[in-house]
Amino acid sequence: MNRISLKFSIMITSVALAAMLAGMWLAATYRENDSRAMLLPDRVMTLFPDPKPLTAFVLTDHQNRVFDLASLKGKWSFLFFGFTHCPDVCPATLAILARARDNIAKNPVGAEDVQFVFISVDPNRDTAGKLGQYVTHFHASFLGVTGDDAQIGNLAGQLGAAYEVSITPGMENYPVYHTVAVFLVDPRARYHAVFTPPLDAEVIRKRFKVLRELAGAKAT
Repeated sequence: MNRISLKFSIMITSVALAAMLAGMWLAATYRENDSRAMLLPDRVMTLFPDPKPLTAFVLTDHQNRVFDLASLKGKWSFLFFGFTHCPDVCPATLAILARARDNIAKNPVGAEDVQFVFISVDPNRDTAGKLGQYVTHFHASFLGVTGDDAQIGNLAGQLGAAYEVSITPGMENYPVYHTVAVFLVDPRARYHAVFTPPLDAEVIRKRFKVLRELAGAKAT
């Protein structure tokens, strides 16, 4: 097994274990709060009882605006790492997230405090113009974000988002390996939860609804 395959095998195993443990915690939380049994438990969303505050980073969105820690505050942010040359996983995931966003918008609370951000780990090819065209194809509200390798790595490292770009001189279609998880950051810029495949738009809406209600109850 090569180095990249080993890295991603370890990552997938770790995510699966975390999801199982978090599912047990989430089930207990629902029981304590007398929540509906139909939401117990699940392997899709890993919810952290003590959200992790993120630290400073600086990226740029597809409209050439700064996207930094302040950009995450005041909104629930769904973050997905990928690249525009991705042949299958990225477009499929963004299509699901677009449906999830529309489903969330139908809730009474709405989606005014929700943003979906596609973070390109391939800044060598993904210019602001290309990112903008790509993400808005899936939903007009989506943001495309990228930056230099150090800052992308900074944010990815805080979330545990594994990726590797294998640039080969003279090769335009070089491979990029990245996690398929969707990371959720709360309005206080804290890493609050992660969604892992199989992803489903309506399941994401339901889990997010419960999470937002739990967060609101804790704040009061």
